[in-house]
Amino acid sequence: MDKFKTLDSSILSLIILVFIFFNARNRLEKIFVSNRIYLGLVKTNISLILIDIGGWIFDGLPGLSFLLMNRIFNLLLFVVEPLTGTLWVLYVCYQIKHSEKWVERLKFLLLSFFLINGVISVLSLYTGWFFYVDSNNIYTRGSIYLVHIFYCYILLIYSMYYVLKHRKNVDKRYYYSMLVFILPITIRATVQILFYGWALSWTGMMVSLLIIYINIQDSSLDTDYLTGVYNRRQLDKYLNIRIKNSNELKTFSAMLIDLDGFKKINDTFGHDTGDEAIKEAAQIIRNSLRRDDFVARYGGDEFFVILDSSDEHILETAVERMKSNVDKFNCNSDKEYKLSFAIGSAVYDYERRMKSDDFFRYIDTLMYNNKKINYYEIY
Repeated sequence: MDKFKTLDSSILSLIILVFIFFNARNRLEKIFVSNRIYLGLVKTNISLILIDIGGWIFDGLPGLSFLLMNRIFNLLLFVVEPLTGTLWVLYVCYQIKHSEKWVERLKFLLLSFFLINGVISVLSLYTGWFFYVDSNNIYTRGSIYLVHIFYCYILLIYSMYYVLKHRKNVDKRYYYSMLVFILPITIRATVQILFYGWALSWTGMMVSLLIIYINIQDSSLDTDYLTGVYNRRQLDKYLNIRIKNSNELKTFSAMLIDLDGFKKINDTFGHDTGDEAIKEAAQIIRNSLRRDDFVARYGGDEFFVILDSSDEHILETAVERMKSNVDKFNCNSDKEYKLSFAIGSAVYDYERRMKSDDFFRYIDTLMYNNKKINYYEIY
């Protein structure tokens, strides 16, 4: 009966996590490191639940093949389990520092401990250190099982310490969510350790990931309600991150796009048509770029684009493609208005050490120069 209750709990957690995964995958942009780590956390826990279910199913069943499967599933469980804490530490550190370089350095350190745990897990098949499965195909905790548990707990404790240490630098919404994250996991995992046979840690992890998704990862506060692209708040955040992570070898490029003649569209055809023109412009911009390029609505009729490339040719090609797509829209559309873009574009020069405001003003100047050229071409 306890086994069936455990399976019921695990299956329910699995269903909710699968729902979170597909919802998050469709809503979250992969250009953000935090989003990629979060999706990794969800996928890891889906895998762990499936592995745990496999171990419960095969445990105690007679036959050599079931014995082999039980050992394999338990080995996988001990190898993969610390990945949750490892990813969570990386997630917390990135949310606070927003430094890809720092995350990369930390990743190598955490990976070394993860590999040591993996080696001990494999050796446990022969030594029984973390676990062993006897001749009756019954799983039993090993002689140093608590070392594995201690390692998993240390990762969570360190993440809490890191959040508390940098609390002044963390948005209050994020701060409490990141602190609360470890509570459901810790409580349920502790119960599971004290009462052998209860598998509750995955339910705790599901609750924690749901809390994070609702309070941090859901991007509804970061998108423009009219166009669906990012808003000014997210632009400021992302531009600062890209500047902070730039170096001599890797920078980025950007465009500031003004919907030329938008005031005339608004005055002539009304605000509803103006809103429609803004949405059409946003769609043209998105269709002119790669899937992972960043697009935000900067103001009423202005958009800001960030490309993950410091190649002038790639930037110029993107600008020309955008202008070409505007021309195609004007030729093929039966709308009562025509669209025109004034575009300022530049590669971020790391040597000049421009801050986000300085870089924006620089591109803004280039955009207004292009706007003047458009004006003289028309008149």
